[in-house]
Amino acid sequence: MTLRFKVSGVALLSTLLVACGGGGSGSSSKSSPTSDLPENLPEAISPELPDDFVPFTDPNILEKIKEALTGQAGTSELANAYNEALAHMVGEIFADYPLGRTARAVQIFNLGINSIKIGNLTCAEVTTSGNTKTLTLKSNKETCIVLDKTFVAGSKITQTTNGDTTTVSFDNVRYGHNLDFSLKDQYLISGSIQFTSSKSDLGKERKYNISNLSFQRVKTASNKLIEGDVYNAESREYLQLKDYSFSLVDDFGSSNNGVRTLHSKGTVIGQPLDATFRYTFSFDTGSTPFIMNETVANNYHHLPEQGSVSITHQKGLFSSQLITKISQDEPGSIKAGVYLGTQKVDDILWSTIIGK
Repeated sequence: MTLRFKVSGVALLSTLLVACGGGGSGSSSKSSPTSDLPENLPEAISPELPDDFVPFTDPNILEKIKEALTGQAGTSELANAYNEALAHMVGEIFADYPLGRTARAVQIFNLGINSIKIGNLTCAEVTTSGNTKTLTLKSNKETCIVLDKTFVAGSKITQTTNGDTTTVSFDNVRYGHNLDFSLKDQYLISGSIQFTSSKSDLGKERKYNISNLSFQRVKTASNKLIEGDVYNAESREYLQLKDYSFSLVDDFGSSNNGVRTLHSKGTVIGQPLDATFRYTFSFDTGSTPFIMNETVANNYHHLPEQGSVSITHQKGLFSSQLITKISQDEPGSIKAGVYLGTQKVDDILWSTIIGK
């Protein structure tokens, strides 16, 4: 089976996200989200998955998946659809170096921060009121190129800073890659992302919270589509994050005894590229966060000592409440166990899950 969607820019497990993101082209910047332009920013935000990331290609495993989908029609097509959607789910949950987070959400956050910071005085303007900055196009402009993205009239980005917390909000932000003159699609973003960071001699923490964020890929002639879990043929691809939280906590410890702990949970509504369905699932590390031990100087092993994330299927093809679990069954193992319900169906290399 060949998947039709791609994700790149995903790397080390110490930077897993348990969460969006898929990923984007290129590698991420190793600086903080608000410091320098991330290397991948000029690339279109791509929520797609790589052709080489197909969790289960063995027909026997697909048959087990089909059998496990209780209450659903027992067809190989269903198993293939599950395989395809599962790849998309895992791509959303495990993402990008260096922060260990939903890659797409962080890319979008960076896009907002850096669009406001860099701007384009010829066609856009940034207004400031107290601790809030807002980017809009000038009233006489229909389009504006900011950071190699072509924003259009009606796009608005707002950044509010309060102590260690920065919130970036998007109001129907529309953009496409300026260099692609044959662009057939555009990306529409609405919602907000809250980022909080803190650091002391004892450790540091980075946290993202999203109450609602929608990301749509539509034809250039389309407007924003209705949000939700109902399939829409006008949408080439769809992602909605709800009640999402992610935290990466480094406890520096002493004498190379530090520990990095990663918690995340949330709900994702997804429609893979050119799919004919939408799914809804929730995920949660719960009481089994991913834990990585320190090597030296506040650096951490790439492979976790322990941890697992459970994915609960809630709607669509997978309304049987089937649970997929991805678990580090042995400390430091290069492979993760993949479970459907209580049945282990396979081991999969972490390097496959998080990219190469």
